[in-house]
Amino acid sequence: MKQELEFLDREDVQNRLVVKCEDDEEGDIHPQCVHGPTILFYYEDKGPEHGYYGCSAYRDKKLCPFNVPASELNVKHFRRQYDTSTVLYRSARKEFLEDGEDTQKHYCLSCNKAIVNDDLPKHFDHNVKQNLPKHYIQDPTLFLPPLNNDKAQAQYFFDEKSLQFFENTLHDLKISKIICMGAPRLHCYLSSKPSNQVKSYLLDLDHRFIYFYDDTSFAWYNMCNNHFFDELQKQEFFKFLKCQSDERLLIFTDPPFGCRTELIGSTLNKLSKLYSKINQIPYQPLPIFWVFPYFLAQYIQKVLPSLQMSDYKINYTNHDSYTDIGKSARKQGSPVRLFTNVPLDILKLPVKEQYKYCSKCQKYTALENRHCEICKCCPSKNGSTYVHCNQCGLCVKPSYVHCRNCRRCTQKEGHNCSEYQKHQTCYICRNVGHTEKRCLFWRKKVLHQMFPPKETDSENIIVCILCNKIGHNELSCDQRSFYLKELTFMGETQLCENVYRMPTLKSAGKTSVNSFQAF
Repeated sequence: MKQELEFLDREDVQNRLVVKCEDDEEGDIHPQCVHGPTILFYYEDKGPEHGYYGCSAYRDKKLCPFNVPASELNVKHFRRQYDTSTVLYRSARKEFLEDGEDTQKHYCLSCNKAIVNDDLPKHFDHNVKQNLPKHYIQDPTLFLPPLNNDKAQAQYFFDEKSLQFFENTLHDLKISKIICMGAPRLHCYLSSKPSNQVKSYLLDLDHRFIYFYDDTSFAWYNMCNNHFFDELQKQEFFKFLKCQSDERLLIFTDPPFGCRTELIGSTLNKLSKLYSKINQIPYQPLPIFWVFPYFLAQYIQKVLPSLQMSDYKINYTNHDSYTDIGKSARKQGSPVRLFTNVPLDILKLPVKEQYKYCSKCQKYTALENRHCEICKCCPSKNGSTYVHCNQCGLCVKPSYVHCRNCRRCTQKEGHNCSEYQKHQTCYICRNVGHTEKRCLFWRKKVLHQMFPPKETDSENIIVCILCNKIGHNELSCDQRSFYLKELTFMGETQLCENVYRMPTLKSAGKTSVNSFQAF
């Protein structure tokens, strides 16, 4: 729970901050740092003219000092900064892979460089992994230490169970090609298996993989701005995107959890458009697997509403709590989930790993995720068995307690009503920052001053503010469409503030007046 709150607190601060990617189609060109096109950051209430351009990949100014206020941009900032490192890496790779037997290949962990016998004297006092066996060269994630800089690159490697699940799922979906964007462990696993039929291409910011994979299967790449560091690798990737009529391509991404989802969503959309353009077909979104914690689901669904969360819990080998093994493991298992636009009813979760098929939901769910007959779904997200709260009109975590003031179930410890409500989404207007009883939109529309404020919530069951009937909240109200005019586009629903219907006794019955008295 502590980690969940840390993520949410950080994201809440960022919610006020808008990020804007470069968009070639709209002619929106940004200045570049050595990591590609920069990102425009600005606060929503001040506008882009008061923002600044910063590096998309590194949040630490010591790692990338580029930071230019939008008001100070000039011609020199648009001079492209080239990184010629790939030429040197490619030369070193050729010598490393072609020189002699596998036992003559080594890797200096101090320099992060592949070396051969002739290079050993130069690294005599370094940490060198000598005489790499063949399976290490085929899968370097077996010996390369994961990068762990949270302000730059933080890598977590999937465990064997997760890798087998991904492999089986790709086979079930008849996927023949996969783009592993920021997922080196999966790429190495698939590439090193002789029996595997799925062709994999790795896009990653970690240059170390250049030594082990040629341009036909790896590109040094920044997923935050869709930037290729090497033109030859870029062209080879374009060739990989070219598919035959019987081939299926899927994008798999495991980005850093601290990364802005707007950036990853933009890159996924650009890759889908590029795929359609190269294959000369009408635009269609590619199948996507996005690995992310369940408690950040709202940020994924803001940028890609078509993605749904699967119950499958993904484990890492090098994270103490994002696993089901060890003293630090969470009681409910790893909080990391798979988000996808592939219909959940065709994803088969392994029964031997405590998953089951729910015939009512028509999809696989976790064993502890019990179907609620009232909510008509299997509601659990965090790995515990949710319980239905009649006062909320929905299922909640079993550790939560109901707060009548907030009109929500909340955590038992550290609950502050005013602070908590700043993070809530109103069931009526769908805006963040208040709950239904403080919804200014609804107060204005129903002319609440005609009626004295009165508390109508029962102590044991919720009363809908819209229709004044018990047992459900405003989001699930059958008469919602009568009272409110909404527009749904790409899975996101917004309230049309200028269009509403005034409840009448005829339409809402004798309880319609009471529906105004909930305030």
